Amino acid sequence: MIGGPRKPLAWLLAAVIGLTASAGQAQGQQQGPAPAGATVESPSQAPAPAAKANYELIIEAPEELLNPIRQRTLIGRWQMRPDYDPIQFEGLFERAKGEVESLMRAAGFFSGSVEISGDPASIRIVVDGGARTTVNQVEISFKGPAAQLPEAQGQRFREHVLRRWQLPEGSFFNAEFWDAGKRRLIDAFHQKGYLRARLTVSEARVDMENTSAALRIEVDSGPAFAFGAVRINGLQRYAGEIVQDLRPFREGDPYDYDRLILFQQRLRESGYFSTATALPDLIAVEKAEQPTVPIVVEVSEFRSKRIVTGIGFSSDQGARGQLGFEHRDLFDLGWQLESALLLEQKRQRAFINLRTPAQSEGHYWATGARIERLVPDDNETTLRSNFYFGRGRRVEEVEYFMSVQHQRERLDQNLTGVATRDYRQALVASYAWNMRRLDSRIDPRDGYTISAQFSTAVKGVVSETNFSRLYLRMLKFWPMSDEGPIKGSTLIGMAEFGQVFSSSSQYVPSENLFRAGGSQSLRGYHYLELGPAAVGLSIGGRSLAIASLEYQRPINNLLRWAAFIDVGNAADSFRNFKPAVGIGGGIRVKTPIGPVNADLAWGQASHQFVFHFSVGYVF
Repeated sequence: MIGGPRKPLAWLLAAVIGLTASAGQAQGQQQGPAPAGATVESPSQAPAPAAKANYELIIEAPEELLNPIRQRTLIGRWQMRPDYDPIQFEGLFERAKGEVESLMRAAGFFSGSVEISGDPASIRIVVDGGARTTVNQVEISFKGPAAQLPEAQGQRFREHVLRRWQLPEGSFFNAEFWDAGKRRLIDAFHQKGYLRARLTVSEARVDMENTSAALRIEVDSGPAFAFGAVRINGLQRYAGEIVQDLRPFREGDPYDYDRLILFQQRLRESGYFSTATALPDLIAVEKAEQPTVPIVVEVSEFRSKRIVTGIGFSSDQGARGQLGFEHRDLFDLGWQLESALLLEQKRQRAFINLRTPAQSEGHYWATGARIERLVPDDNETTLRSNFYFGRGRRVEEVEYFMSVQHQRERLDQNLTGVATRDYRQALVASYAWNMRRLDSRIDPRDGYTISAQFSTAVKGVVSETNFSRLYLRMLKFWPMSDEGPIKGSTLIGMAEFGQVFSSSSQYVPSENLFRAGGSQSLRGYHYLELGPAAVGLSIGGRSLAIASLEYQRPINNLLRWAAFIDVGNAADSFRNFKPAVGIGGGIRVKTPIGPVNADLAWGQASHQFVFHFSVGYVF
């Protein structure tokens, strides 16, 4: 449904590819091609030392052994030590062969050989790895209660455990992976409540003639534990019921580490605690006669009351000031009150919200009110009020909220010198759903968010017309390659769609309609500049479609540069939809509150450059 010229997109992609290719060519010219196989490390190829080396160390070995030999043998570690004494050389030299052979065996090179030669000024280590040992058989078996689970449950448990295994058939044998894999198997048992699980068989049979390894492991699960009582430390201001109600389990439920992590996440996001941990009491587990796991919760509380102040600036809203008050334990019931007055150049608003503590299944009640004055330009002023009541639920990455809202507004416009005033109101039933799966909510590099809203109003029930509204927004982060000219880069895609189903927009409150333009919408255009035109004035439309693609590449740990293209518009219907294009670039500055974005974009429809300044992303 979203069209638009192809030339700007082609131009942007060509520019990005050209910049990254140029960077890659420059690096290649400076470093030179890497040797095939990378099996020899000479002083010229090793990282430049910060201080003078005590002796020259040349290593010829399979690539997998280069770093271990330099970092884990005494002769490798003492090369740069400032406290080295030449009298130590003979001892280091004599031990080197045994140390290298041990590293070879650990990496699966059982049939290779090593030669070490040199003098106190220069040492050469030559390793012939020979054929590397391959794992040709893996046998992992369980006994105890975990082996007696019903078929479907047992299959799911086995899959859960085996996902942790690191040496599948066909892989090269590696002693570190062998040891780590066994630990991970036991951890997998612990996560599902078998806290006394132990290895009863651990056997690796190596056939040096056939360079193969057969692995056999048996795990005795021990009894399945259940959640025990929750002990809370650190509460002074808030009632213990607040913590207890956030549990996604009850005493006696089967122990599951994922549910414990969810409990900890709920505590941290509840708004009552600055820090919170929830951990099993493993000492009590060892002594327990009954298979139950006591849970110890440690919390640090926020103050129950605080005043919030702040100042800021954005290119959309201009200068901004804020004064707010928060109460996290209203009436000693754990109800959270949030209120604020925000003054911006183009928008002024005040709001108050009241929310109950979340229950064990994540449900909560909320109510509140908002009044707002919006002045997007000199020809329009909108006064709005919104009173709502609803119930929501949050479970891990997903949150939804169902509400009833009373919307009322007064719209003053000046059309070619003629002042008009329009009153609108509606009683709206609304459902909002959000999913966030991101590696970081402050500065994401991987993951996605999806937001969906549906609302409806019926004529005669406070509302002056029938209408329904659908809105979708998706944001996706793709991390690029960890190597080459695009190392550390991120591609960000955004898609936004909205539609109001009604005979016309005449009696629909404007907060249900759509306009576009600004730093979090279509860059290259001023805030809310785009939409259906009414005698030269942009107004809200019933249709919206926007798509955006942005490429970010790091300059250093704090800065990234970005190039982007935005395409879309708002219209009264998709029959009249004409996409506008914005193309530009900018800088991203990493901060504790999210990236600070400074962009310069060209609006193809407006034929002008627009500067945008904002903080963070809209999720």
